[in-house]
Amino acid sequence: MNEYHVPVLLSECLEALDLQDGKIYVDATFGGGGHSAKILESGKDLKLFAFDQDPDSIEQSKVLTEKYPERFVMIQDNFANLRTGLALERVKKVDGILFDLGVSSHQINEAARGFSFSGNGKLNMRMDKESELTAADVVNTYSFEKLTKIFREYGEEKEAARIARNIILERDKKEIKTTLQLSQIIEDCLISHKSIKAKARIFQALRIYINKEMDVLQTALNDSVKILNPGGRVAVISYHSLEDRIVKNLFKYEEKSCICPPEFPLCVCEKISTLEILSRKPIVPTEQEKENNPRARSAKLRIAQKREVS
Repeated sequence: MNEYHVPVLLSECLEALDLQDGKIYVDATFGGGGHSAKILESGKDLKLFAFDQDPDSIEQSKVLTEKYPERFVMIQDNFANLRTGLALERVKKVDGILFDLGVSSHQINEAARGFSFSGNGKLNMRMDKESELTAADVVNTYSFEKLTKIFREYGEEKEAARIARNIILERDKKEIKTTLQLSQIIEDCLISHKSIKAKARIFQALRIYINKEMDVLQTALNDSVKILNPGGRVAVISYHSLEDRIVKNLFKYEEKSCICPPEFPLCVCEKISTLEILSRKPIVPTEQEKENNPRARSAKLRIAQKREVS
């Protein structure tokens, strides 16, 4: 790893984690390793565990493993298995967790992975290369109703039905195997100025569905709350409204000390407030960062801190 990918909201993330020597941190989304490298550089005695299931990311991590053999541990797993992965390393509690939910630039730039509508590669989109379901399976076998639902729910695409119908018409003529084929199908059924955003939304929807990203995120955030030490922090960078909504709603729920209906005269729910939200509004990149790093344009960072729970 001679060159790290530019990490989004880097200084904001380092500040959010409140890094301190002698403490344990987690980079739940190692990706290209940019955040992990800077976290390790920030202290002489802090320890970092990183998660990623992507073989390319595992390869990227080897330089850090060699440079910080006592302080860095790479765990090849999905962050849905956060608690299990850490438990296997005999770690029960940590002091900070970072999630950067964006697709790594090395994944986007490698056309063969099938994440980008601008490059040409097989319709793949699997984060875990060992998993069975691919984007090609979905677009070539799913019904009109199911495709429309995926595009609406995970891509928030208004023209979901039209695009789904066009996909089915085209796959009846010829199997859709590549990203450029799918990209052209989307382009052909929309007015030109709408097609680029529609492509981004459809590709996003397929990626989220293939990798079960929303379910995985919910599980990982719930586990994060459980494994944080009091005073520990969780910082999450999201890139679209679905992710951001899950993070915001979970933080709000965990901060509440009562979830009884407002008409109840007394609290009977016994809900305990586990988090304090440190960012009432999401932190966004500066105009300078957006200009220097296009990946940062839609990024939103939310931060919460574990409360002392008696």
